Amino acid sequence: MSVKQQLIKELPGLETAVLSLLEVVRYPLEHQRKFEHLNIEAPKGVLLYGPPGVGKTRLVREISRITQSELTIIEGSEIIGPYLGESEQKLREKFREAQSKASGAGTSILFIDEIDSLAGSRQKQEGYGANGASARLVAQLLTLMDGVEPRGRLVVIGATNLPNALDSALRRPGRFDREIHVDVPNQICRRKILSYYTSGMPLDNAVDLDALAEMTNGYVGADISALCQEAAASVIAAHLQDSLDSDVRPLTMYDFAEAMKRVIPSLKRGLGIDIAETRWDDIGGLDQVKQTIRRAFEWPQKHKHSMQRLGLRPPRGILMYGPPGCSKTTLVKAVATQEKITFFSINGASIYSPFVGDAERTLRQVFQQARSSIPAVVFFDEVDAIVGKRERGGSSGDSVQERLLSTLLNEMDGVEMAEGVLVIGATNRIDMIDTALLRPGRFDQILYVPPPDSDARKGILQIKTRRVPLADTVDLARLAERTEGFSGADLDNLCREAALLALREDIGAKRVNGRHFDDALAIVQPSLSKKVMEPYERAINMFG
Repeated sequence: MSVKQQLIKELPGLETAVLSLLEVVRYPLEHQRKFEHLNIEAPKGVLLYGPPGVGKTRLVREISRITQSELTIIEGSEIIGPYLGESEQKLREKFREAQSKASGAGTSILFIDEIDSLAGSRQKQEGYGANGASARLVAQLLTLMDGVEPRGRLVVIGATNLPNALDSALRRPGRFDREIHVDVPNQICRRKILSYYTSGMPLDNAVDLDALAEMTNGYVGADISALCQEAAASVIAAHLQDSLDSDVRPLTMYDFAEAMKRVIPSLKRGLGIDIAETRWDDIGGLDQVKQTIRRAFEWPQKHKHSMQRLGLRPPRGILMYGPPGCSKTTLVKAVATQEKITFFSINGASIYSPFVGDAERTLRQVFQQARSSIPAVVFFDEVDAIVGKRERGGSSGDSVQERLLSTLLNEMDGVEMAEGVLVIGATNRIDMIDTALLRPGRFDQILYVPPPDSDARKGILQIKTRRVPLADTVDLARLAERTEGFSGADLDNLCREAALLALREDIGAKRVNGRHFDDALAIVQPSLSKKVMEPYERAINMFG
């Protein structure tokens, strides 16, 4: 088996990065005469960049092992010292160690892990202290990179998940000549990674790795490894609890599904995403709205070539507006639960910060993560509270909101370069949305989520009373006719109040009957009065 075949086998899903890195590490040594004939020099350095957990460090270690290259590793924790000049001295010693290993017939790799912690931009920070230790360390690294010898036998590889945080002087030819992006694995790559990590596990015949690859959108290699380990650990725990004599049972799809609840994708960590499971059948009525939203997700995935044939591009954004309590947020929860996509949720509480520029940075980070894990959805709940309308002719508006709005406009324009990212906003104050967001190319589709009509109210009542034992005296169709002006949230409250009245009457009650709903109607009042609906009627005339 060739070196390339061994690497591809050991590093599933990283074929592109493997081939690119192999060109730098192995080819200058194997084809030295060709380099000399063409009068070109071998690259000095390679910068690997990509999100955490995609396999950058493992890639370097495997390349070193299989190509039998000497490996010298630099980590920030072992370089940074408390004394003046100590950090630079340790850095020089590491380079001398790597150069001495390259004196033989083989190659030597000097690997700088998390290089951004050692060589951050000198323009953005003063350094580790007032003495400018960071600037001196960067200057020392630049000097050492310029003096890398022998070329073709010694290669410097840096790894980072923050390439823009590096000093720009490093990212030029003659230092880091080549940059290799190690991306988040797509569905095909996830299938290969799953096959690699489950190759030694006893799997049930019903385990479908293709389905698992589709379900694990947004998972990086490290996440998939943890997922397989978690599923296997749960099987072992159940085996030890039940019996020690029998064989360990094979892993099932249920084990992987339960493990997915505990293993959060790296790209979602720190965003506080916790979506209650909601299905399309849990939403009564709104058939046309549900069809429009599902079409926005499904068509770009299932009918991509048909859309391209007719010159159609996927929608960038959908703005849902309507009165409170009419299932706008619930619709998005159903999207997050049932559509096989990566889901990011943003609200005012999660994005605002007392530090200047922190909110905009968080917003940019979310969009960057969404682009790395397509297909993805970025959901803004109560979008008017996050990016309100800019004040005209003055600076009396909220400066943070204006900066957030500017950032959002730029990011939504950038979505054009990343098909598969859809932005959804929900609001009950469309009059407070800045007009720049409402033009085509940002929120392409503006959907009115209406209050439920009689048929929809009946459907909502049926859903809300699924687990409520009802007496024969309860007529949901008649109740739907009597609840004109009730939103979905009002109907939920009505069913809850009727059940509470049944318990107050008899703590041992086994049924909720018609009079309990009659009494609940006297307590729960409709929230969608004519006055409340007037602004939405005007908005319908404006936006359709």
